[in-house]
Amino acid sequence: MDPERRRSPRIAVAVDGLNGVVKGAVPVALHDISAGGLRLGLRSSLEPGGVYPLTALLRGLSLTTPIRVTRCSRGGPAWEAGAEFLWRDDADAAAVRRWLRSRATGAF
Repeated sequence: MDPERRRSPRIAVAVDGLNGVVKGAVPVALHDISAGGLRLGLRSSLEPGGVYPLTALLRGLSLTTPIRVTRCSRGGPAWEAGAEFLWRDDADAAAVRRWLRSRATGAF
């Protein structure tokens, strides 16, 4: 098994469908999230290095922040992208960290 390269542990997001929007109009499904970024599925590609607005609704968390796409590849009929958060507000970053802690401890 390869050692974990990420700075922050990821939490899987239960996806029953689409739970976010990128670029104001592109529906996405968040697969997992960490304090530093997320992995999402979508029907079209995003340009690696591109910066896009993200709006997502997760159980107990509403998230609106810009993201920078770090990778994007096709996996079957859909695309998968990895992105890092570009926080505009420290309070937003803190809210995500609290949400992640509550999920990790099962307090939701």
